[in-house]
Amino acid sequence: MALLKERKNKKGFSLLELLLVLGIIAALIVAAFIVYPKVQASQRAEAESNNIATIQAGVKALYASTSSYTGLTNKVAVQAKIFPDNMLAGTGSTANPVNVFKGNVVLSASSYGPSGVVGSAFSIGYTHVPAAECVKIATAVAGNFYMTQINSKVVKPAGGILDVAAAAAACSSNNTLSFTSI
Repeated sequence: MALLKERKNKKGFSLLELLLVLGIIAALIVAAFIVYPKVQASQRAEAESNNIATIQAGVKALYASTSSYTGLTNKVAVQAKIFPDNMLAGTGSTANPVNVFKGNVVLSASSYGPSGVVGSAFSIGYTHVPAAECVKIATAVAGNFYMTQINSKVVKPAGGILDVAAAAAACSSNNTLSFTSI
């Protein structure tokens, strides 16, 4: 009879144990909602940094035998398959390059090179870059470029080094990044 009473009293979980388990589960869920967007933002920034490096290498390879980037346009780059496939919206020669943030990517010849001659450099423009990724992308790729601008503010002067504080200050909610290469 005493054995039966002991068994009856040890059946199930106490209210304290249930509250402890529910508290742990709630903390994990809250942590997931805080951490997950930051992880996603870092992954998007890394993917776009890789895409920018791929575009830069492709343009330099395409124009390796010429002394000028004159004539460089998105259409030329799409036909030469410079853009990664995951960046192209549409098909064929009418494909439009877009970044992961659904903003336009624009390639153009520029005159920001050391000589100042039109076509002596080229620019890669990125639009609609969120603030969470803006500084990450700029700091990741600016070292490979002659000049970097965020929202028309020069954060890496021609041949200089990136001013990270200026880059952070220049980034707002919807950014345009421009990377100039020679």
